[in-house]
Amino acid sequence: MNRTEAFLVLGIESTKDGKVIKNAYRDRLTVTNPEDDPEGFKRLRSAYEEACRYAAEEDEDEEEMSRDTTPSGLWLERAAAIYGNIRTRRDAEAWKALFDDDLFLSLEEEENCRMKLLRYLTEHFKLPTAVWKLFDRKLSIVRDARNLRERFPANFVYYIVGRCERGEDLEFDQFEGADDAEYDLFLEYYDRCWQALRDENLEEAENCVQCADRLNIRHPVMEISRANVLLRKGKRAEATALMEEQRARYPKDAMICYNFAELFWQASGEVSGEERAAYRDRAAECYQELKSANASHYMANVRLTEWYYEKQKYREAKKCAEKVLAAGSDDGFLEILRKVNRELERELEERYRETAGWEPALELCWCYLQDGKITRGILLAMKLEKLLPPKKEAEYSGLLAKLYVEQAEYEKSIEMTRKWEILLKEKIENRTEFDEAADKKDRDRLRQSHLIRMQCYHNLGFRDRENFLLALEEGDSILTGGAKDVGVLLEKAQIYMELEEYEKSLELSQQLADEYQVFAAFASSLEAYRRQLNAGGVIKSASQCIRYFPSFPKSYEYLAKVFLDLDRQDDLKSVLEDAEKNGVKSVILDAYAYQMEHGAMEISELNGKLKLFRENFLKYVENGRKGFYEKGLPVLTEYLYNYPDDFMLVERAIFHRAAHRHGEAREDFEKALLINPANPYALNGLSFVHKYLGEYEKALFFIKKAILYMDKEMSPVIYADMGNLYSLLGDYESALKAYRQYESLAGEIKGRQFGDNLAEYQLRTGHIGEAAAVYERFYQKEKWTLYEKLVGLYQVSGEEEKARRLLRQWRKELRADFVDRAVKAVFSSGSRRKKETNSYLAYYNSKGWTELLFGEGAAAVKAFEKMFQRGMETDSMEGRICDTVFACILCGDHEKGKKYAQKLCQWLEKEKRDGKSTYYNREKGHLQIEFLAGYYTESDAALEEILNREHSAEICHFCTCPLCKEMEGARILWLLRKGQREEAGKVLQRNLEIQPWDEYMLAIKHVAFQASICPY
Repeated sequence: MNRTEAFLVLGIESTKDGKVIKNAYRDRLTVTNPEDDPEGFKRLRSAYEEACRYAAEEDEDEEEMSRDTTPSGLWLERAAAIYGNIRTRRDAEAWKALFDDDLFLSLEEEENCRMKLLRYLTEHFKLPTAVWKLFDRKLSIVRDARNLRERFPANFVYYIVGRCERGEDLEFDQFEGADDAEYDLFLEYYDRCWQALRDENLEEAENCVQCADRLNIRHPVMEISRANVLLRKGKRAEATALMEEQRARYPKDAMICYNFAELFWQASGEVSGEERAAYRDRAAECYQELKSANASHYMANVRLTEWYYEKQKYREAKKCAEKVLAAGSDDGFLEILRKVNRELERELEERYRETAGWEPALELCWCYLQDGKITRGILLAMKLEKLLPPKKEAEYSGLLAKLYVEQAEYEKSIEMTRKWEILLKEKIENRTEFDEAADKKDRDRLRQSHLIRMQCYHNLGFRDRENFLLALEEGDSILTGGAKDVGVLLEKAQIYMELEEYEKSLELSQQLADEYQVFAAFASSLEAYRRQLNAGGVIKSASQCIRYFPSFPKSYEYLAKVFLDLDRQDDLKSVLEDAEKNGVKSVILDAYAYQMEHGAMEISELNGKLKLFRENFLKYVENGRKGFYEKGLPVLTEYLYNYPDDFMLVERAIFHRAAHRHGEAREDFEKALLINPANPYALNGLSFVHKYLGEYEKALFFIKKAILYMDKEMSPVIYADMGNLYSLLGDYESALKAYRQYESLAGEIKGRQFGDNLAEYQLRTGHIGEAAAVYERFYQKEKWTLYEKLVGLYQVSGEEEKARRLLRQWRKELRADFVDRAVKAVFSSGSRRKKETNSYLAYYNSKGWTELLFGEGAAAVKAFEKMFQRGMETDSMEGRICDTVFACILCGDHEKGKKYAQKLCQWLEKEKRDGKSTYYNREKGHLQIEFLAGYYTESDAALEEILNREHSAEICHFCTCPLCKEMEGARILWLLRKGQREEAGKVLQRNLEIQPWDEYMLAIKHVAFQASICPY
């Protein structure tokens, strides 16, 4: 606290009379209770101590004794005099006259004057924009920034360079007050007030406004601060009135216009209805005014994106959003953008369906990219390629480059960036008339092509180190020597670290911190020092990271590891305490705390214990016995404490995932990737977590990276897993290709699930004959199952005659076997009897579905009923009961529907009594059972609650359908029950467009809509 502020807090004039100071302190203490106002008391105490220090100073004129009487010193006194008076401080001509002085222009004194003025600026740095621009011209601040950093603190150089480049935010001409008033202190209060508002320290913010008032200085920035304090105190009317006054007084001031808009936008969050809309509309007027003056105004575009979205003006919202994206955005804004894109996608998809034109398709691809629907974007882009005019080839190449990199298809992305680069260069060279804006955009896109290649080569470098060198080349090719280099330099520092060229990495990190104030670079330094086993470097960098990023776990982890290895237990405890104080939670820190008290077990012992753990705990959890999770987790965590590395984190993550604890699983997998970004098991595990949560694009991204980095021990089944993800995303050609890759790597495969999926993908790509051949290959020794598979294939492919012919043949063979079975019945085993019964059940179930898809409802119900005349065991055949209830509801046979729904209720009751988890990995399948069981007995609210639970349920683990067939079928039955036939028709049409082979949708279309829904 400086002297002026100290006496302001005490409420007296500056004096050296200790008695007066003490009395003022006592008077202020009577209204400042340390228990009620600890911050105010602390501030008062600091003011008292500063005033006492001043009173104790010698009376002799120290300033006069230390006065610099050299020519440059006297020149600086003139500069200080100009600065000390607000009228001359803001007068660029007064400063210009100072610089035009012969002394400053002389070869002998120019540099002395320059250095002394710069030193003066370290404490006196509140200047108007015009003066900063003049200073830059006369003092060469921006051009000489690198040399200045060697003589002045880096943060000071960063500040003055920023002021020279961007200017000062506030207008000095708007100050009102005495010429020699404490304007710097006023501005300090202003800065502190806004910091307090950001920290939500309302008391401190209000105190800063009051202290500023006592200086008898007025400026609109403090009125803006006052208005924000009032708003946060709930005095909305006063706050908005104050801003209205400032807006009326300074109608052309952009800063006031912006703050007016922001305050009204914030005020809208405290009200609703028409009042909310009125506040937002007033704010939007100002944002539009700001945008008209500067089309790229960041916050104006952010707010207008949301405002236009609320007004259902989606195209205007998208234009604003694109300006924001060009500058960078956060997750909150991306969520708004996704909402905008979803609305635009509906419009564009409809236009593309109607016209098949390239314009809506290309725009739709960009929406898909921004919305994270990467697979859909690539599929549409592939269709689009031959439709585009030549003028759009560059844009198309850039689009594909960005889509491929988002799907971890790095080699394809590199190929497309090469094409993009060539086309952009041709475009620039062939431009007949110079267009500065268009030229700048194309050169920015050229830079983007290099940045994308750098990112791709960086990722490919974990597989082949030569790619790291190519990434460095791409980065070097676009360095400008300015602030635009920050991202490139950060990535270069990381790449040098992977190449084990630690000194180069450290040099870049230091450059980023010194020249650009990018303190995130300390994290790169920390990692480099750790890999060098440089304990001193780790301690230094970790301390820097903690200073700037107190919640960054790795700082504490690496620091703790150093102290653990050096057996400095007191220091280790201190680190752990600091981490806890700053809210840092880390299993690695927990492990080091454990290792303080326990020795680590041998790796051979750990491997043996892990093998037993998988047998005694993991396999039971995988089967739904969650009690074993609660018992096993502490055991596995202790093993992790012994070896806190990526291998053990993956081990525990798999255990979490088996228990459906996906949040904990994701956290451990991600932690493992922080340790080793190329760990294929962590990447594959993370893929499954995202898959089960329905985040298929993320799942595909991680599984592709897992394949990129997979080792020889990893099973090729990962290709089949990738194929299933492609199927969930509706890309069946890629699914089929992935399955063929798996076959080529694994050799002969006999798994029925693989065969079923392979046949499904053949069906979904229109290869019906090939699908039939796959079934024949996998079920050649199981003729009844083969019949069931083939009939099902011809049902959903619309080949009624083939399906019915097979049913007749199947029935004929069943009858032919009847006599033989009757003769041998006495000698048959129970399992044989069950197998024969199941063959009839499968036949009647297939016949029921055939009638649902092609025949009469009554015939379908009759066929399903016959299953129950064949000794069906309802406690194990709940799936076929569901088919029967579905058919009864759809066909309107509610008497029979109630009967079979009751059987499902009995099955659910038995499941509950037995405590079984038959549907542990099939949550949505279980929801279908609950819905059909309660269809006739539960309330509408209860049924709707079951349907709504689907949104939070994980997908059935072996599902390959983009939409849940069973739950979508239940949803349409629900809509029909409520009389919402039109809405049911829309849902049906959408579902058939997505999966035209869905037997539930085909049945509903045939029975309920009599083919009135267009086929897809």
